[in-house]
Amino acid sequence: MKTTPLCTALLALCCLLPGRLQARELVVAFGESLEPYVIPQLESGIEVDIVRAALQVSGIQIKPVFLAQKRLPYAFGSKEIEAIATMVPGYGVNGAYSDIYIHYEDKAITLAERGLQLNHIADLARYRVLAFPLASQYLGDEFARLVRQHPAYSETGNQLDQNRLLYRGSVDVVVADVHIFNYMNRRMQTDFHEAPREVKYHDLFPRIPYRVLFRSPQLRDRFNDGLQQLQRSGAYQQIIDRYS
Repeated sequence: MKTTPLCTALLALCCLLPGRLQARELVVAFGESLEPYVIPQLESGIEVDIVRAALQVSGIQIKPVFLAQKRLPYAFGSKEIEAIATMVPGYGVNGAYSDIYIHYEDKAITLAERGLQLNHIADLARYRVLAFPLASQYLGDEFARLVRQHPAYSETGNQLDQNRLLYRGSVDVVVADVHIFNYMNRRMQTDFHEAPREVKYHDLFPRIPYRVLFRSPQLRDRFNDGLQQLQRSGAYQQIIDRYS
């Protein structure tokens, strides 16, 4: 059986760690509508594969469970869940936060043909805006203040709908991560035979760093060690490249 470069790198990494934990399974919660970061039907995606590979270095297997994004901060209410992906420390959930393992690149996205000029977050007040779940909490205080008073602001857990509603003219602006938006464009073509339209990306938001939240500091430390080794070996970039 042939081995891929990624598998070879991971096997080599595992051999570097003496005293690995005995094989066990860790239940990790992921958001359910974050393709290509999380692809529930395949139990894979950029984030799932990174978390899985980093913990495999210590001999730990993961059992991913998929929740609506709005439920993620409350996932520790289930005693079986031992880690939560795509978290930020300022969200108010206590536990052992990992090092940064992924960045999201959120943009305001408009139809190029409309020629809309968006230079500041305040400019969004004039338009119908559709964002992802919890965007008002992830994208900073200025954005949060704007959407609290914005009558034409909404959020959807189905990010494929963001693309389709933008192209149909049902909304003026979509707020989404560029990789998710582009992945949904591909899904529109393959699943629905719908052609995307030319869009313009407006840089209104900083890149958001995300961490994995663990119940156990010891597991957090093992994840951090594995993550660093993935990054040094090149296996980390190989995972990202698979979904480009």
